[in-house]
Amino acid sequence: MESAVSLNRILKEGKHEVEYLVAFVAETWPANCHPVPIMELQSKSIGIPLLKLPVKEPFEKTYHEACAKLVEMGIEGIVTGDIYVVDELHGRWMDKVTKGLDLKVIMPLWEEDTTKVLDEEVSSGFKSVFTCLVKKCFTEEWAGRELNMNSVKDLKALAKEKGMDPCGENGEYHTMTIDGPIFKEKIEIGLFTKKQTDTRLYIEISKFCLKPKNS
Repeated sequence: MESAVSLNRILKEGKHEVEYLVAFVAETWPANCHPVPIMELQSKSIGIPLLKLPVKEPFEKTYHEACAKLVEMGIEGIVTGDIYVVDELHGRWMDKVTKGLDLKVIMPLWEEDTTKVLDEEVSSGFKSVFTCLVKKCFTEEWAGRELNMNSVKDLKALAKEKGMDPCGENGEYHTMTIDGPIFKEKIEIGLFTKKQTDTRLYIEISKFCLKPKNS
C-alpha cells in the first residue's frame, strides 16, 4: 500500500509526469503476494499503463538490467514506497540496483514514522487486502482481511504486541490495494482460497473484477 500512497503524493504534487506503473515480476513466492492480474486491474482503474519487468536470481543483477531498460525507454526517475533500510543485504535497494544508471530514485515516504504512514493510508481512503503474512505475527483470520479504518486499530495493537513494524516494512505482511483516491473504479475480490507454507499465510485470488465505486 505504501507504493499507492507514494503515487498519490506524486500525482498531487504535479511535478512529475507518471508514464508507467512498474512491476518487477518474479516467478518465486512473491508472486502470491502481488498477483499480476490484480496489478493489471489497478493499472486500468488508475489509468496509467502497467509495465511488467521480469526478474530472477541473482536479483540485484536482473533488477539492474530491468532498470536499464527503463532508461532506454526515456524514463528519468522511479518512485518507490520504501520507508527505511530493512537490512544490510537490501540496504537502499533501488539505489543499489540503479547504480551507474541515469535514473533518479524518488522516495516520498523515506524515513517517515511508519505509524503515521499507516494512518495516512487509511485516512486518505485507500483500502487494501492482506495477501501474505508471516505466521509468527498473524493468525489465519488476517489472510484476505481488508485493511481499512476499522482493521487498522487491530493491526496497530498487534504490531505493538509482536514488536513488528506497523507497515510491515520487514516483510511481516504484504497487501494489494483495491481502492483509493487515485482509483476510478474499485477492485472487488469475489473469491479466494487461504493457503499456507511452514512460515507464511497467503491467499490465492480466483475471482475479481472492477466495479463502480458506488456499487
